[in-house]
Amino acid sequence: MNIEVTNLFELASQRLKWLSDRQKVVSENIANADTAGYRAKEVESFDSYLEVAAGQAEAPGAAIFESESTWGADLSGNNVILEEQILEASSTAGQYKIAANLYRKAHEMLRAVSG
Repeated sequence: MNIEVTNLFELASQRLKWLSDRQKVVSENIANADTAGYRAKEVESFDSYLEVAAGQAEAPGAAIFESESTWGADLSGNNVILEEQILEASSTAGQYKIAANLYRKAHEMLRAVSG
């Protein structure tokens, strides 16, 4: 079997996992938009996630950290900006769709060659 195809599947799988983690964090931010004192969170970059997956960094999985909003916080200390989070959710959903389609196409190509 071609190692590059295997790496493609592994990379696509990791990208889908990272996007899933990112969407979960964005969803939690949106759900807590009215919670007093809640601080928005972000997921590390995909490059950092790949370093962790390759064993070059310490912790497994996507690192989640507190996000600093450029718009500030409201009087309750909550810094979630719904418009910002909705754009993040939309972007993440689009990226997930692209990654899933690439994964599916690579699988179909592999089946066509082996079949």
